[in-house]
Amino acid sequence: MKLMDWLLGLSAAGLGLWLTFNAPDLKWREEVQLQTGEVIVIQRTAKFSENPVTGGEGEGEAFNTGMTIEFKSPDKPDNPAMWSGVYAPMILDRDPDTHEWIIVAASYHCESGHDIGRTTLPYTAYRYHEDEWFQQSMDPKWIGRDANVVTIGIPDGRYTRDSESIFTISDKTKLLRDRPEVSMEYKKIVDKRSKSC
Repeated sequence: MKLMDWLLGLSAAGLGLWLTFNAPDLKWREEVQLQTGEVIVIQRTAKFSENPVTGGEGEGEAFNTGMTIEFKSPDKPDNPAMWSGVYAPMILDRDPDTHEWIIVAASYHCESGHDIGRTTLPYTAYRYHEDEWFQQSMDPKWIGRDANVVTIGIPDGRYTRDSESIFTISDKTKLLRDRPEVSMEYKKIVDKRSKSC
């Protein structure tokens, strides 16, 4: 049995995306390409509920209970402080209008989506302004933009076991291409949900 084997996919009941894994907390480094073409490296963590919702054979499904993003490279004086939240980041970039850092994040379950005001889309945004992250509604200008942050499970445990391994842009491209079962709303910002809540 692998030390860590997790997978994010659509639930058969259509309740959203679920996580299957053998470890409650994950940590990995990831390359992110900004809209300017610049590539940065971030460190991510994901924490999950301690008690599996379902499972068997030593595996279970659990809900995301928190994620973080910390800027690692390049080390710049205007890098933002660590971000933390319960929604899954999809886009990390600078707002082209204000040049402030933005995170567009998705909710995987209708219940968590209700926390952001029963929006018609499963997204919320975070803006880094005056040395703090603030949650806000997602600006429609992000619709159509491909995710530049991994939002689905990393099937290769080397990225979560080895602190020096980096989940690269080409790794993300391959992962998204090889996972057709993952709804488009978690691969790019869309203007319509694939299911109703």
